[in-house]
Amino acid sequence: MTLVVVGGAVVVLQFAMAAGTSPWLTAPLLLLGAVAVPSIGAELAVARREEIGLARLRGIHGLRLWRFLLVEPLLAIVLGAGIGVALGAIGTVLATRSWLDDAAPALGHTALLAAAGIAGVGLLIVSLSAAAALREPLAVQVSARRRPRRATTVAVFLSVLVLVGAGVAAYRSRGAAAGEPDLVVLLGPALVGLALGQAAIWVVRIAARVLTPATEKRGLGAFLAARRLARADDLVTPVRLVVAAAVVGSLALSGAVAVGGWTGEQAAVEVPGARTIDVTDLGALGAVDLTERVDPEGEHLIATAVVRNETRLGERRAYVDAGRWDAVVADFYDGTPAAAASDAVASVDTDIAPVQVRGERLSASAAGLTVPEVRTQRGPTGRVVAAGGGGLELTLAFVTSANESGAAVLRLEVPADGSRVRRSVRVPECAEGCAITDLDVSRDSRGLIDGSDFEVLLETLELGSADLLAQPWLPDPSSVESALNSNFFRNYQPPTSFVVNRPDGLQVALLPAIALRLEQDRGEASVPVLVADQDEPVALDLGGDDRTTEVVGVAGSLPLLGAVGVLADIRTSAAGSGPTVPAAEVQVVADADTPEAVLDEVAGATGATWRTRSSVRDALGERYGVAQSVAYALTALACALVALLALGAGVTRHLRDYRRDVASLRVLGVSTGTVRRAGRAELASLTVLVLAVVVAGGWLAVTLLLDGLPLLAVPVAGLPLDTAPHAWPLVVPAVLAAAAVVLVGGRARAVRASTTRPSLLREEER
Repeated sequence: MTLVVVGGAVVVLQFAMAAGTSPWLTAPLLLLGAVAVPSIGAELAVARREEIGLARLRGIHGLRLWRFLLVEPLLAIVLGAGIGVALGAIGTVLATRSWLDDAAPALGHTALLAAAGIAGVGLLIVSLSAAAALREPLAVQVSARRRPRRATTVAVFLSVLVLVGAGVAAYRSRGAAAGEPDLVVLLGPALVGLALGQAAIWVVRIAARVLTPATEKRGLGAFLAARRLARADDLVTPVRLVVAAAVVGSLALSGAVAVGGWTGEQAAVEVPGARTIDVTDLGALGAVDLTERVDPEGEHLIATAVVRNETRLGERRAYVDAGRWDAVVADFYDGTPAAAASDAVASVDTDIAPVQVRGERLSASAAGLTVPEVRTQRGPTGRVVAAGGGGLELTLAFVTSANESGAAVLRLEVPADGSRVRRSVRVPECAEGCAITDLDVSRDSRGLIDGSDFEVLLETLELGSADLLAQPWLPDPSSVESALNSNFFRNYQPPTSFVVNRPDGLQVALLPAIALRLEQDRGEASVPVLVADQDEPVALDLGGDDRTTEVVGVAGSLPLLGAVGVLADIRTSAAGSGPTVPAAEVQVVADADTPEAVLDEVAGATGATWRTRSSVRDALGERYGVAQSVAYALTALACALVALLALGAGVTRHLRDYRRDVASLRVLGVSTGTVRRAGRAELASLTVLVLAVVVAGGWLAVTLLLDGLPLLAVPVAGLPLDTAPHAWPLVVPAVLAAAAVVLVGGRARAVRASTTRPSLLREEER
């Protein structure tokens, strides 16, 4: 028992520390060990009563008697603790290597202290049991018969305390879901299991005593079975630990099922396909361009971007290529919480798209409509300064294919006679393509303020072969308002229209001192979005700026986002936007039917590797602490070993007494067949009881406690963890517990003529 408890504690402690979770996940194991060791200590003392009595008859008392009693248990405990530490170290390396990234240190300071504490407590319990045996009368100590005794007041008090503790743990677990659970909550599964196991023992005892008179009409076998159930301890008493370990196992298995289901659903939410590859360095538009180049038909690849913002949920958002969604994603989300939202993604698709061009030279031609005269004046230093004239400066802002912002500046000197002037400038940043965001038109006044009227006609504006005047331009209201509110131009009279989109070009009236910013005309410019758990949703473009929002659907769960966020079309959000914000996670997702050639081309273009859905699940588990459920499963496994050991030890200790009882019955003329039937009836009753109690206890523990256990750190916007009870995680531990009772109990109730012959009684008397 020391070996099992110490080894299990070392493994769970080291694993929990390596996984960054609570070391108190070992609490159920320590509690079951604390319940099992006293019974073993008591049985050890009872088994040695005869030795104690003979030692007292030989005049051995005091310290010599204590040394005689404790040397053997001390050696056993020390040996068990040493082997347990060694096996725990090996188990730690194997467990952490299997479920964590790297193997954790085999032993730590805390684990060694825990092993020493367990060994010390075990020796203390054995000493208390020995002290109780020493106080017994000498006649009892040398007696050859072991008679059942009533439970002591302390035993009854501890049993009631377990029931109260189970209720307190269930109550406190309701408030533990919002924070770290305390020790009582972590002890809850073991407390509930022990409480139900103790209740099962009481039910068996009471029912057997009540039904004993009723067995007279059913034969001697039924009477013997009821009599043993009411009085014997070999099978009935260990049932408490068997039930407790099975309940802990039910909770651990239910938690593992819940965590596995959550990671699978969350992985599907975050990656809408069979494979994904990270292309954050390209930005959202770079990802769109890549999918267009590699998969022009739009059948296998789709670009997505996610800004998680788990600390500012109002800005949590995702962008998808809505035009490709139905073809690539199709029915991927069917049967998931995000199925309805997936079906509605097509509704956020619009005709709005960014102006994307490719070229190395920006050229423009302009003619003056109203050109201010050049005026000269002498400054304070005597220097003659010129103001006015037709100096024109065009600044074209764009986002490159590398997701970097850039600008090209083109300066023209517009003649006053209205003749055309043309000039060009190199723009190497757009050689691989770029997206136009805005255009600033300002006076090239050389730092002097000029409020004279200045109107020009931009006849051409081209980048590469793209005509940038093919799409209408509108003035940015903020730049106009800043000029109108300026104190330097109180008498400034704005023109009727700052911008006129004419068939022969773009007519622009320049502001006095600042640049007039022009934006592409996007019509109504509203961005349709799907929303989940947002009171006042705001659509943000790829650069994080506000856009006019149109909510077209509300869902409980969204693809890529889960329970909270805003979903928009990536092309619509890219129109006029700056570079994709650094917090965005940009990826290209491929469906299950994507050809290998397409996958290889994307991987070669990005220099990254594809991730499968299973690897995404593993990454989610690592990010949100799935190792906590593994640590609890290891605890449940150690608890099961404790229960099996307690059951086997109880049967082994009482096997000799049972065979003596059968031999006595054979002396009285009771056949071995009758005794076998009695043993089968006893075993069947306990098996049915264990099945029922473990299933009921597992359901109760899962319902009351699973929410409060630290099995998973669910993100604030993640899918909720399904902690509802399911059938098979409750049935499997119950069947295993019942099978253990049948196998071990079957050995205990095996009646063989050679081992139960009546001559055994005569040999023992001799």
